[in-house]
Amino acid sequence: MDLVPENLGGAVVFNLNSSCGTNKAICGNCGDFAVAIHNWLMNTEVRYVLLDLQDEKEICPAFLEEVLQLARRLRIPFLFAGVMDKPRRILESYDFTNKWPTFITPEEAIAYLEEKNPGTTKVSLEGLEFGVAIATSRARNAVLADTDSGEAEAAE
Repeated sequence: MDLVPENLGGAVVFNLNSSCGTNKAICGNCGDFAVAIHNWLMNTEVRYVLLDLQDEKEICPAFLEEVLQLARRLRIPFLFAGVMDKPRRILESYDFTNKWPTFITPEEAIAYLEEKNPGTTKVSLEGLEFGVAIATSRARNAVLADTDSGEAEAAE
């Protein structure tokens, strides 16, 4: 699975490409994509998440559940576009659709976001790389202490 940020008229849209399509609650690395979104957000001025599921029928439940947990923690707008029936049921089961509607296209989601939270999408996108999948994080337990600098770095 890949999450690729795209610039859509000055707004950031994460396109979901090649979902693993698994139907398991526990999946290899898909849950790590929520951490990747978090890390990406912390390194940018962007304070919303717009995920375009691109009308894929099968979206990894572990991915969606982790993204929904991230949305609860960050308390910023999280919007979904291109949501088919199975992913919609997961969003509904978490009561997500009572807080945020889903959209057919990312353009509709951007218009809604700007209407409800004016200026949210008007942030600097300078230095952001679009069209390239964001990197997933490494496992949290794969951290080694760097004794010279006193900082920790991820293990390769």
